[in-house]
Amino acid sequence: MRESIGTVSLLNFIIFFILLIFAFLAGTLSYYKAYRINNSMVAAIEKYEGFNPMSYDEISNQLYSYGYEPHKITCAATVKHNGRDGYLVNKNGNKVTNTSSYNYGYCVYRYENDTIYKTKSGALATTDRYDSYEVITYMSFKFPVVQDILKLRVTSRTARIYYFSN
Repeated sequence: MRESIGTVSLLNFIIFFILLIFAFLAGTLSYYKAYRINNSMVAAIEKYEGFNPMSYDEISNQLYSYGYEPHKITCAATVKHNGRDGYLVNKNGNKVTNTSSYNYGYCVYRYENDTIYKTKSGALATTDRYDSYEVITYMSFKFPVVQDILKLRVTSRTARIYYFSN
């Protein structure tokens, strides 16, 4: 009788660790997928020199081909990063003020006049305007109870992009 109890508890212990390893592996693969999608979005924004209808179309095609499911998220109108304000932009590159109707499953923020060159007085050292964009995507797990609770965000930023006037 002692051996059967020991075998059952050992079997439960082994099953628990197998499930733990598979959960960790599933989380790692989900994070990799969200990070890969985020990088492809940044590449499209850099390719078309800003978040505009051409980059939006390429991003939509990439999201469809990667199988990314848009999540119901609410994007803040502004974010702060290193003392700079980033503004939420729509697919035409315009600032968004009403965030309730903005829901692509990801957020794109533009940082205007993002330059590292300053004069001694703190003003911009150049008259050229460079913008950078920050892309935020969300990943979630497909578990029945926690899929609405557990959402992790993945953030990446583009290089400085020269702003061409209209």
